Amino acid sequence: MPQKTNLDYWTDFWNKTNLPSGLMNEEQQVSFWNRRSGDFAQKITTAQSRKRSRENLALLSAAGFCADGARVLDIGCGPGALSLPLARAGARVTSFDISAGMLAQLKRAADREGLPVETVEGSWWTADIDRLGFKGKFDLVISSMTPAIKDAETLDRMMACSRDYCFYIGSFPGGRDAMLEDLLRQIKMTPAPGRSPMGFLFPFMHLYLRGYRPKITISHRKWNEKLEWEKAAGHAIDIISHDQVCTDAMKRAIRKYYKKTAVGGKCTFKNELFLGMMIWNINPERGFCTSPTVKKRPGS
Repeated sequence: MPQKTNLDYWTDFWNKTNLPSGLMNEEQQVSFWNRRSGDFAQKITTAQSRKRSRENLALLSAAGFCADGARVLDIGCGPGALSLPLARAGARVTSFDISAGMLAQLKRAADREGLPVETVEGSWWTADIDRLGFKGKFDLVISSMTPAIKDAETLDRMMACSRDYCFYIGSFPGGRDAMLEDLLRQIKMTPAPGRSPMGFLFPFMHLYLRGYRPKITISHRKWNEKLEWEKAAGHAIDIISHDQVCTDAMKRAIRKYYKKTAVGGKCTFKNELFLGMMIWNINPERGFCTSPTVKKRPGS
């Protein structure tokens, strides 16, 4: 029997640590994201969201990627936070998502501007990239804050679609609102494994042990909101529902908690988020992307 490598052990650890028991299944995800598609489409039109998109495109450009004429696959694209800016920059974008509602929002926005965006509905967990014609087709493949990349297999599938760059955005542990943490303890819930406490570190270590040296950028965001207790409860339900099914009994307990802890009918949400962004070339010999040269790509 061949001796296991560090990569084998890490893959085993990833699979066993990031158990799917708390994840919403595919049907539940479709229902959740379809319900939220309109809200998310509004969010990506805010000044803050547009600023983040510009920053992400600047990171790609600094790594040597040029959108003009490039073919891009956006996995778990949502309503187009990255698909639309890349299409505006001249890329031909294939936007892949499990939610028909999200894709409809994206398609409407792209059609209004006449942007070259093709939408494909499906689950990345079970996607057949040969049948889809995705293998080795794209100059850039993106995965940004999506449960689509949940293990080594789905990360490897992402990389197999690229002939050049990959771009991954994921979160670090910590930063959850203190009141929400107290709520989770009181109703005997823990953060779902769907948003793993090592979300960014799992794929990073997988890449490192395969010989890749991605270009990494870390960001930190903080925001406070004072909300009416009903809205605060709804916000908490929304956060929890990103990762797992929030039952009616859980929702009642959450509303009861926020009503009880409110001061003058209001609760304060204090949130912070640590994000990791990494860009790498799928050809290991090119490794760490340091070149600031922006290259023109032929349309293909």
